[in-house]
Amino acid sequence: MTAGSKAPPDRIDGWKSIGAHFGRDRTTAIRWARERDLPVHRIPGGKTATVYALRHELDRWAQGKAEDEAAPVLPVRRQPWKAAAAALVGLGAVGTAWLAMPWIIPPAPAGMPPALTLPRDAAVADRFLKGRDLLADREAAAIEKAIDLLRDVTRRDPGYGPGYAALAEALLLSREFGTRSDRQAFSEARSAAADALRLAPTLATAQRVNGFIAYWRDRDFAAARRYFEKAIALAPGDATGHFWYGNILADHGDSDEALKHLRQAQTMMPGSVPIQTDLAWALWSAGERDAALAALEDLARRHPDFAVIHDCLAVIHLSDGDYAAYVGAQARVAELRQNELLRQRTAALAKALEVGSDAAPKLLLDFADADMADGESRTAAWSAFVASVARDRARLMATLRAAEARRERWGDAGLVRAIRGRWAGDAPVESALARLTAG
Repeated sequence: MTAGSKAPPDRIDGWKSIGAHFGRDRTTAIRWARERDLPVHRIPGGKTATVYALRHELDRWAQGKAEDEAAPVLPVRRQPWKAAAAALVGLGAVGTAWLAMPWIIPPAPAGMPPALTLPRDAAVADRFLKGRDLLADREAAAIEKAIDLLRDVTRRDPGYGPGYAALAEALLLSREFGTRSDRQAFSEARSAAADALRLAPTLATAQRVNGFIAYWRDRDFAAARRYFEKAIALAPGDATGHFWYGNILADHGDSDEALKHLRQAQTMMPGSVPIQTDLAWALWSAGERDAALAALEDLARRHPDFAVIHDCLAVIHLSDGDYAAYVGAQARVAELRQNELLRQRTAALAKALEVGSDAAPKLLLDFADADMADGESRTAAWSAFVASVARDRARLMATLRAAEARRERWGDAGLVRAIRGRWAGDAPVESALARLTAG
């Protein structure tokens, strides 16, 4: 890591994180700074001012306001956090894994070194902070701008590890909220993540992004576990480490441990819609269908513009054999994400539903197989799930045999559980699933 002025351990960067410290939004933080003397500092340089605050100053300000104005003490979060960005569990027709992906730079726990230093060059530091803030918006255009900024950071300061970690996460986010395919995103993300780990091995985010790639791209659970255990050891108070790890554990089928980590994250980030969504999905993966569905439907009513909720509902509807509800939910995902391919597919499926009962299942099977053929799906789990829902045993067995021939190793605990439930007592199906999920 290049030399530079160290950020204080209790530093919080950006209006969004400052607002989140009090459980409020960016606008409220700006208003308090203007009208109520909220202690905020500005980094010099750059066309747009970049702000930061010190946690102890914010807490002292909050306590002073409470005493001076005889108002209740403002809720103070001990960990700053960005609004989490979530990726997909099923991606419907695409069938990739999901993981909520906020960019959080955790504060250093007591006795540990600061988690972050900024680049010495003020212009580079400004680009880094702007790029990081853009990731919190979870919008395709903002993510693309963040990628450009963070690439520039790594070019200008090639020894700055956090820049590579942020770039890796931006690229991974672009799979879910932008236009990049898995193949396009993972290649550059893997390189950036490796550089982050080489340059900043004690940065929890560097460990975490490598754990994400190890599991979701390489399907190497043992390696992912090592990365996440290291990340949590480096920053035990960081909600994101528990959040991401809980999601991986849920996909792997370790339900009890997954729920423990996800609930730990929820205690640190109360009110987080992505964590609530993730918890609901973990419940479905564990076989708690009714509880998961009720939670997701409630979230959809309260947060109708959060695409991941609708994607999770789509998969559950499909598992129930309700193709119409699946198409409706996925159409909503396509609209929210401005995903043209998914929009075309849901439109085609809607037309197929009008043709007859067999047309939509066959078309969805074709979509799943196409994603497998062009490398967008890393395993055949989604294809097998779709064949199982269609009650096409011949196609299911062919998919399972092909997956075994490729030596695939599946997570996808919710999909596998659904397949097992539909084919309970079918020895060839059960044996193939046991081999594919072994270890």
